[in-house]
Amino acid sequence: MITGLYPHQHGTTGNDPLPGSSRESWISAFRSMPQLPRLLAENGYLSMHTGKYWHADPEQVSGFTDSMGPTGRHGTEFSLSIGRETMEPIYDFIDKAQEQAKPFMVWYAPFMPHTPHNPPQRLEKKYEELGAKSQSKYYAMCEWFDETCGELLDHLEEKGLSGNTVILYICDNGWGSLGRGSVKGSSHEMSVRTPIMIKWPGKLNPHKDDHNLASNLDLVPTILAACGVDIPAELPGVDLLDYAAVAHRKNLFLENFTHDMLDLDQPAAGLRARSYVGREWKLTVHRTPHPDLKLKKWQMEAPTEMVQLFNLKDDPMERTNLAAQNPEKVTELKKVIDRWWNPEKPLF
Repeated sequence: MITGLYPHQHGTTGNDPLPGSSRESWISAFRSMPQLPRLLAENGYLSMHTGKYWHADPEQVSGFTDSMGPTGRHGTEFSLSIGRETMEPIYDFIDKAQEQAKPFMVWYAPFMPHTPHNPPQRLEKKYEELGAKSQSKYYAMCEWFDETCGELLDHLEEKGLSGNTVILYICDNGWGSLGRGSVKGSSHEMSVRTPIMIKWPGKLNPHKDDHNLASNLDLVPTILAACGVDIPAELPGVDLLDYAAVAHRKNLFLENFTHDMLDLDQPAAGLRARSYVGREWKLTVHRTPHPDLKLKKWQMEAPTEMVQLFNLKDDPMERTNLAAQNPEKVTELKKVIDRWWNPEKPLF
């Protein structure tokens, strides 16, 4: 979301290096990639990072002009406070941008609804009464996060900034289980088909598009285009506000990796699956990752069928694998995936 590149391109394919390994090589490579905050800063924008950031210092690595400092993997006491305890760092930054008469970007990525699950009692009680049982805290965390987003929108309104501010809202993965582990960290539709919402008063008419295809890789080109900044040629995404480009797109690609990373120069070591996603067909080609890269206990195991073909129009929950009945379609789409990225061939 911050580079506009696929993980196999920027190198950070997982959450952590293997225990005992340093993150430094991944940080160094990541720093050299296109970075949305840096591109905006070069064009006069201030940018504020809050919440989660795993690659050391968000100012030094990604070019944010302001931040809550390095957060580590699971946050510092200060970075965990955003949303849960305060929104003041964001409000102070907006005041700073206004005082300097600078355009700005706020990156609001709190550790919500991630652990620690400590929602207000009123929200937890609400979901207990609705029958959420063991999931009550999690659902309460989601609503608590939503409330903080509302507070931020209200603040923009109070400052008279709503009419000239683009709001983009996105979540990283779906939540649920198919009875054999969480869909989180998998290529399943329950994990990857999540909404992107954009608000831009006077520029966008409210509507819902559930026909065309969009990706989180589109956020960088969309923001750059909205801000009048040139889009780096190497970015694979499109400007989501360019309706012709979005309609012209025939498919997306997905890649799924292990939680941990083996080697910066071997992105395919952690590869679990690549997918072609079209408006009708989805092909997922699974792969066995390096034996040192183990699945976490909560992760869904790879299916017994290493090639899966689904008709998403008829089967959006991916219940019936049609690969055996449609070998020609599998061959056709596998060739498209390999042209996009073939892990058997070197990247450079």
